[in-house]
Amino acid sequence: MTLFKKIMAFTGSVIIVCVLFGILSAIFTSHYLLIVLITLAVAGILFFFSSKAGEKALAEKTGLTNKEYRYIRSNLEEARAKILRLQKIMSAHKALYSFQERNKTLQLTKRLYQIVKEEPKRFYEAEDFFFSHLDSLVELTEKYAFLESQPVKDKKIYQTLSDTRSLLNDLSRVIEKDLFTLLNQDVNSLDFELEVAKNSISKQKKKFERGQNHE
Repeated sequence: MTLFKKIMAFTGSVIIVCVLFGILSAIFTSHYLLIVLITLAVAGILFFFSSKAGEKALAEKTGLTNKEYRYIRSNLEEARAKILRLQKIMSAHKALYSFQERNKTLQLTKRLYQIVKEEPKRFYEAEDFFFSHLDSLVELTEKYAFLESQPVKDKKIYQTLSDTRSLLNDLSRVIEKDLFTLLNQDVNSLDFELEVAKNSISKQKKKFERGQNHE
């Protein structure tokens, strides 16, 4: 369901509700509460069916079942919340990473999220990122920030912080591999299209050369 269709559907629902309110007001002139309740009930029903229709249209467009689409959308919403948490921690504790590392890590997570958001069917290619790597990244970053902010530290805490920094860097590289894995399909598809285009150009070139020779 495109944005334009969503706007049109919403506008249509609002018009229907307004017309209904006007009709009921004319009929039940002294029952204002009843009018409001009926109008709200109709508005709720219209919103429910409009939402379901939108989900069905999106599911069909992406080649997924309604159940799969809702499942993926739910996981994407959770991932978005985690990425926002990660960004908030990194902004509040800039000593956790250098600017370059912080920017790179956030860009990787956001890019993975955006690709799957635009093509939900590709969620299954990045399950490790959504179910494991992103969780680990957020949890470790939060725990590191907590320990780092403590006014008192001993040798063990410093060692834990050092180990966590190292692990966070490793996780960033793992997430980078997640993105490469997700992009691999696009690379293979582009390679195939390039090969087809090269063959087509080659055939046209040979055909042109034969025509030139006959002349």
